[in-house]
This record gives sequence, structure tokens and C-alpha cells, in this order.
Amino acid sequence: MFKNEKKIISVIGGRGFIGKYLVNSLLDKGYYVNVISRNAEQIKKEITTFKLGQCRQINCDIKNKEKLTNTIKGSNIVINLVGLLESKKKNTFENVHVEGVKNLVSSCNELNIDKIIHLSAIGAEKKSSSKYAKTKYKAEKILNNFKKFTIIRPSIVYGDEDNFINLFAKISKVSPFLPLIGEGRTKFQPIWVQDLVNIILLDLEKDIIENDIIEVGGEDIISFKEILMAILKEIEIKRILVNIPFSLASKMALFAELLPKALITRDQIELLKKDNIISKKYNYKKKISYVTQPFEIMLSKQLKSFKKKGGHFFN
Repeated sequence: MFKNEKKIISVIGGRGFIGKYLVNSLLDKGYYVNVISRNAEQIKKEITTFKLGQCRQINCDIKNKEKLTNTIKGSNIVINLVGLLESKKKNTFENVHVEGVKNLVSSCNELNIDKIIHLSAIGAEKKSSSKYAKTKYKAEKILNNFKKFTIIRPSIVYGDEDNFINLFAKISKVSPFLPLIGEGRTKFQPIWVQDLVNIILLDLEKDIIENDIIEVGGEDIISFKEILMAILKEIEIKRILVNIPFSLASKMALFAELLPKALITRDQIELLKKDNIISKKYNYKKKISYVTQPFEIMLSKQLKSFKKKGGHFFN
């Protein structure tokens, strides 16, 4: 069991959506935290419990093995949150998800790090039609080369600053239509970001999972269509839901990918072809006693300011 007395936790991807919540929670609990990111210096503006000497911000790319080794040196535990939503020329699924984790495992072996906690994704499979899911699976296999690890596969994660709920809330503000890709039948188990962080902390503090995978999600299993309807209900807007078959959605995504920041990609369309829910084999409840917050209640809190003021995405 790990205790937090002078434990140093390195969080790779600490400036991301999940990372900011995790870093704040780690600092609240008294851990020393290395926030590792390509733009780590911005974290001071984003954490609420910053204490002098308790948190270091370090610029480092997981693709740079030598710098990564120097960066995590002295850490007790490394938490890897790095994940791409879109594959680009310099940062591809392969060189970030796979080669990056090879670097991480190699560095942790050299430094005799106690444990790696790695964030993967539900749907990580060898034969997946999605490159994202396939490379997440490859990364999981690489972790078998380290002495002690936990792999956490969440369903879709929501909360302030997420890239899913907020995206469709934003679209609904400017468009009379919302897309029902594949008739909106894909099922999810949305998990509130702080619930995910709390589960990570439980494993960190109690050392519950050893060399195994857990899948985590909320209590509610809800379809893509039901999520869109819930968003519209909360922000009190009526919009037309338009069914878009997967084949047409893929063609539309091809053009979207030409933009600097695509709203959706062909690879994400592939992910939508399979339900994103917890499997019986890897259900976290077999090993961790934790009850997640209801989706409807947390969604309402998330979109409250959006409804009143037009949202923190619109000035």
C-alpha cells in the first residue's frame, strides 16, 4: 500500500482535461506532483491548490525518450494520461500511443519506478477498425514489460472543458440541426471526470490493482441520441436531430479532416460503430467499491452556466 508522505507523482499529460482535475486532487492530498506536458508552464493558471515546492511544471514530449527519463527521475509513481483524439503528421496515434509508451516503460525500468498507472480506453482491441483503439491496445501490451501497472479504460469522460458534451452544446447554439450518426444508437456509460480521478486515487493510495485492466463508467447506460436530447433539455433549446448513416458520416469527416481542427474524424466514426460500455470481464466493481455520480445531475451542473449566460464558450 502506498502512503503519500513525500511521494512524488509524475503526471504525463497533466495539462489536459482529466489531468487538471487529477493534479488538483493530488495536491489536495499532499503529494508532490510533476506536471509533465508539452506546455506545462500553463498549469499554474489552472490549478487551485498550488503550493510552493509542491508542484513542478516540466515541458517534455513523451516521444523524447532521453528527456522523459530525466523528467520522471526521482518519481515514485507515474500516471500516463496521454491520448490523442486526432492523428496528425508530427503526433500520430502510433508514435504517441505506442512509441511513447515504449519510451515510458523503458524509462521506468531504468529508474526502478514503483508503479505505472496508465489511462487507456474502452474499445482498445487488437482487431478494432479504429486506429485510436488499436494503438491503445498495443500500448496496453507494452505495459506487460513493466513490473507493476494498472490499466484504466474509461467510457466517455465528461465535465467542464470536456470535448464531447461541450462540443454538442456549442453546436446546438449555432445550428438548427444536430447529427445522429448511425441513428444515435451507440451506447455509452459516461463517467464524470472527478469520479474517474477518484478511482485513480483509490488505486494510487490503496494499491488495489496489480498488473491488470479495469473498465470504468457511470451507472447510466445511455445512447448517443439520448445524450443529445439530454443536452438540449438542459440548455432549453429545440433542435432537429438528423440521422446520418455511418457511410455518409465517414465521407463528411474526410472533408472535416482538412480543417486545422476537425470536429469529427473518420477514425472517430469507426469508434461510434461499437458500444462504449463496461464489459463483465473488466468491470471495476469487482475490485473497487465506488459509486459514481448520476449523469443527469452532473450534466445539469455542467451546463448550468451555459444555459444562463450562453456558455463559457461564447462571449
